[in-house]
Amino acid sequence: MDKLSDIVVQRIKQIISIEHRPVSCLDFLPTFQVEGKEYRIAYGTLRNILSRLRRTTQIQIDYKTKQTFYTLPGIIFGRSKQMMTSYHTGVHTSVGHDSIYKLIQNLPLGKKALHDIHLRLEIKGIWSILSRSPTFKIDAISKDIRLPRWHIKDLALRVTVHRTNTISVIVGGSYHPVAIDFNGIIRLSNALTIVEERLSKLIQECNGLSGKQDSPLVPDHLGWIVTMWHFGIDGLIEYTGEKFSCTWEVGQNALIRAYTKDFENGKTRIRLERQEYPRRNLADAIEEKLNSSTNRRL
Repeated sequence: MDKLSDIVVQRIKQIISIEHRPVSCLDFLPTFQVEGKEYRIAYGTLRNILSRLRRTTQIQIDYKTKQTFYTLPGIIFGRSKQMMTSYHTGVHTSVGHDSIYKLIQNLPLGKKALHDIHLRLEIKGIWSILSRSPTFKIDAISKDIRLPRWHIKDLALRVTVHRTNTISVIVGGSYHPVAIDFNGIIRLSNALTIVEERLSKLIQECNGLSGKQDSPLVPDHLGWIVTMWHFGIDGLIEYTGEKFSCTWEVGQNALIRAYTKDFENGKTRIRLERQEYPRRNLADAIEEKLNSSTNRRL
């Protein structure tokens, strides 16, 4: 199997094991990310890979609507009213799709928020600068340099330097998402400012090892490109029923998820979530969210 097929399989396994749902072409087009690295794939190429994976029984069709949804052999999610939902514990529970929809219709909700924010920036020559330092391990295959995870403002940040001098920054925070309000945006901005400062310091230190004086500048985080984020909202009341994870298809270009989320305080709440691909700088993407006047829940 070629390298791109291996990457697609890796992403399929991630979605099914972590997000507990089947996958469709929407999860890969026009781009998708694995381990902080972005991959671009043409629709025809993706269809060929999925067909080959089906023929070799590495994946199977779960169900069809306007999109075809795929899963791994032996793991069935389904689309019927009594949808079988799989969990990492291996336990299967029967949850009514319609009953879940009715449940969230009148659910009191908190603030809209963002998490799993993927950003991209470029710094000329940064890979060769950091690669000189014995501190950083270079991946034998991808040649990526993965910096240690940083925990800032209750956010977990992962920074990966690719040999193309592109840098991927992933902002976690599933337990403490970034609220779409003044305080939330300031919190995110402050955390990314610290990332800027740490990157600048690393560049200067590594340049010092080689005796070089001039160091490339780290661009302002407001200009970093948002490639993807999860936009969601949590229920205000604790949920004590069966755990579930459901996906609704919205047109042909988006999927909305509703699932139970276990929080650090031991309580469980319902989360509604939509995966979006802004593909614009952070300042513009945030401004659009702040100015949104939609009355829809998501």
